[in-house]
Formats: sequence, structure tokens, C-alpha cells
Amino acid sequence: MAIIRLNYPSKALAHNTELTVILPDPGEGWLTGKEQQAGTYQVLYLLHGTHGDHSDWSRYTSIERYARERCLAVVMPSCGNAFYQDMVSGPQYKTFLLDELPNYLGGILPLSRRREDVFIAGLSMGGYGALHLALERPAQFMAAASLSGVFSFSGILKDLEERPNLPWPIKAIVGDLSIRQIDRSKRNVLVQMKRLMDRKVALPALFISVGTEDFTLNYNRDAKKRMTRMGVPFTYEEHPGAHTWAYWDTHIQRVLDWLPLKKEMV
Repeated sequence: MAIIRLNYPSKALAHNTELTVILPDPGEGWLTGKEQQAGTYQVLYLLHGTHGDHSDWSRYTSIERYARERCLAVVMPSCGNAFYQDMVSGPQYKTFLLDELPNYLGGILPLSRRREDVFIAGLSMGGYGALHLALERPAQFMAAASLSGVFSFSGILKDLEERPNLPWPIKAIVGDLSIRQIDRSKRNVLVQMKRLMDRKVALPALFISVGTEDFTLNYNRDAKKRMTRMGVPFTYEEHPGAHTWAYWDTHIQRVLDWLPLKKEMV
């Protein structure tokens, strides 16, 4: 199992960026020099939450062990506190994750680009990001999973009026858009779902998990009701737990068990 820490100059972000990649062993015989069968790995893009970076999942969970057991490559980028958006004034995180990063990694690592082999997941802000990005590009991702995520970030505009030191640069992300405009745009995951359903576009498989003591619980329950009314196919789970790494370490394993993994090179 290889742990690769990459630092490269990103055009979409307009600065150097760091990421961690977990890459499985290529199979039996690699130490003896035997010829290996050419192939690629299924890949999970795994997103951090607010205040986080590419190191979070490796530091606070056993994701390396879980990936090794499943012959799964895992890509963990650093994307600031911008909800994985192309900012009005700042880095273009969505472009980075949907286009630049897969193209860059595909040129240097044996990662599959086939839809059936590409997945995305995240926690909290990253849970929102995983759903949002997969629905932005449904032909690119087979499945998306949110742990303790939200479905829109418009409410932060209200919070900023009372708590101006919150870590999300909302004005730089969306400019002068109002709460109503955000909630009616494709920045709202539920709006994305509705538009795709209306067009009869095949959605990625969707997995949503939240703890019963998590402050995002009601957001997730409300989304569950609305998704059910829309006829969106999804898997939804609630378990005891809060907005903590203990919950995410346990339930990222549930995500991995749910994904259609082949557990070998493809």
C-alpha cells in the first residue's frame, strides 16, 4: 500500500495544492519482479469538512486499512472552506475536482476513469460537496455518499449577520446572491436532484448517513422527506452518534461496503 503526498501547481486554484493518495499494492509478485497484469484501480474521492485538509481522513480514521482490504484507491484533496464551489472571487474548486485533478492524476497514476469505477464521499461540508459534485456531473460518478452533510449552505448568510467571524467566505463564494437565490439554484443539492429527475437523467447512487445526536440531523431528515416525494432513489441511515470522527470512522466503512467495489484491479 502506498501513501502518496502530492504537491503541484494547480491552474484552477491559482496556487500550489496538496493532496494525499492511497494506492493499493499491484498484486502478488510485485516484490519478486514478476510481470504484473496491466490495469487500473477503482477510485474514491474523499472530501474533508470545514477547517480540514487532505490529511484529515488519514489522521483521524483507518481509511488506509479499509482501502487496502478492498483494493481501492483513495484521493483526498485540500479544498479550503468554500463548499467545493467555483468561487466568484477565489479558487475554482469545482473545476479543480471535476476536471483538472482527475485529468492530472490520470496521467501519472493507474486510476480508472470509467464511471462504474469512480466514487465520491465526504463528511459535513464534504458531504455536501460529494453530493453536489456528483449531481453536477452525473455521467462521471457511479455513486456519492454524504456523512453528516447538509444540502445547501444558504443558512450561513443568516449566521454571518450575527457571527461575522465564521470560517466560510460566503461573499467570495457567491457574490451578492441572496439566500433565496442560493436555495433556488443548483448550489442547492435538492434543486439539482429535481432538475435531473425532470430531465430523466440517470442519477449516481446516493448514500446519506447522519448521527441521531448530530446538529445536522433535521436537515437530513427534511432532505429524506423531499427526496422521497421526488422519487429519488437513495439509501438513508441514522445511527447513534454526533458530529465526530468516531462516527465518521465507523460509517465510512458502511459507505465502502455499500459501494459496488470489485476488490481487484479493473
